[in-house]
Amino acid sequence: MKKIFLAAFIFFVFSSFLTAQTAEPSKQKISFYLELNSSYKNQIFRDYLFDSPNVLNSRLDWDADYLFSLGLTGGMKIKGLELFVSTDFTLPFECGHMYDSDWRTPGMKTNFSISDLYPAFGNDSLIGIKYHFLPGKNQAGFFIVPTLIISNSYISYNAKNTIGWCGDVKHTGLTQNYPWDSEYATKWRKYGIDLTNNITSVFCGLELSKKIRAFEAAGGVLVSPYTYIFSIDHHLNSGEGKYYLMIQEAFFSVLELYLSTGYSINKKNQIILSAQYSFCPRIDGEMYFGYNATNYELTIDISGFSFNKFTTTLSWRISL
Repeated sequence: MKKIFLAAFIFFVFSSFLTAQTAEPSKQKISFYLELNSSYKNQIFRDYLFDSPNVLNSRLDWDADYLFSLGLTGGMKIKGLELFVSTDFTLPFECGHMYDSDWRTPGMKTNFSISDLYPAFGNDSLIGIKYHFLPGKNQAGFFIVPTLIISNSYISYNAKNTIGWCGDVKHTGLTQNYPWDSEYATKWRKYGIDLTNNITSVFCGLELSKKIRAFEAAGGVLVSPYTYIFSIDHHLNSGEGKYYLMIQEAFFSVLELYLSTGYSINKKNQIILSAQYSFCPRIDGEMYFGYNATNYELTIDISGFSFNKFTTTLSWRISL
């Protein structure tokens, strides 16, 4: 079914190139634009470790409540065809918290810790192609825009100032495990955890856009036929620490929704406000373990990953 959907979408895109009325049929020249972007992002990552498919051992919640980034977008238009590239970089400010939960006894959360969260480095980049056309005799003036995007999102986090409450026998010295919030649990100051995460996606979908004098509005839905995710959790200690490498592959699981509105100040300058939301349900994959950053061994454990991202961007577009 997924292959049929993808084939139908590709057929629709290419047939539209041949039959559609383009956005500006009377203009044959190439035009360029440049955008200066500033973004606010809220993103939540979930790392899971399972001893078996239904037995949860550990979960890390990376809750970045406020990430700020600056970036650039460059684009080129030829008739109804639009090509564009974009990149932005995350500013290194404290952005939220990381929550670490462990179930040393199945069904009982024995350990829990909270850390302050800092982005060490973050970069989101993409390259895309759109085709703007009016289907048939569309009197309403809504343009349909098939879209294809390849995106890569990379971020590394440092979880610092970690305080934990532990009810497992390793930390209490007792003969059995207890919940983290019980009277038997002990409070510990921990070294913290670093995360490296990279998400590479291929997106395809449709956008609707409408121009009314100086205003322009657009909205679209994108689905990813294929997404590749890898993460490295570096658990710190007095030595080099421990490394957990997790790899997942997602097929038609990542969805993105977006809206934008723009106001043209004049022929050369436009202000654009946009918002996008993307999410992925839990995807399971392989788990590797190592005592250094280069040598890993495949384990019998199962890794999992899920995310939610919300981004608001204010852009200044300059037509060149």
